[in-house]
Amino acid sequence: MATEIVFNILVGLGVVFYLANALQLPTTDNAADVPGAAGFPIFIGILGLIILAMITIRVVREKHKVHIPLLELHTVDGRMLLINVLLLAAYVSLLEIFGFWLCTLIYLIACPLSIGYRKPVLLCIFSAISASVLVGVFGKLFFVPLPRGVGFLRELSYIVY
Repeated sequence: MATEIVFNILVGLGVVFYLANALQLPTTDNAADVPGAAGFPIFIGILGLIILAMITIRVVREKHKVHIPLLELHTVDGRMLLINVLLLAAYVSLLEIFGFWLCTLIYLIACPLSIGYRKPVLLCIFSAISASVLVGVFGKLFFVPLPRGVGFLRELSYIVY
């Protein structure tokens, strides 16, 4: 029970930090926008604190340890979760080196394989189409500056997006 309480306190501190930053957002001159830029983030923060308080009260009232099987590394589910968290960390850390398209393609192939998906041809087709659509929508349509990679990958990315 103590672990859950400490975790809830840490999450609560994070939400309070989020709220403190949301309260510093600038106000607008638009009369139709009553809550301003801070309205939605403040609403989400307050809702998060209310839900966190309800969870904490329930944990204290029931006085038993919360069992989360996904966090046990000796189970198959726990190992899959760890592998996917490591894959996500590798994806994020390698984006600047290999570029968005190639990293996304590899990530979209590696994650399903790590959880047991076994149709490689279909998976490669889906991953290539998905990565291309993401580059097209965000890189070309919305003009989001996507990571381009280094060396020849950077030059290649200028051709694509």
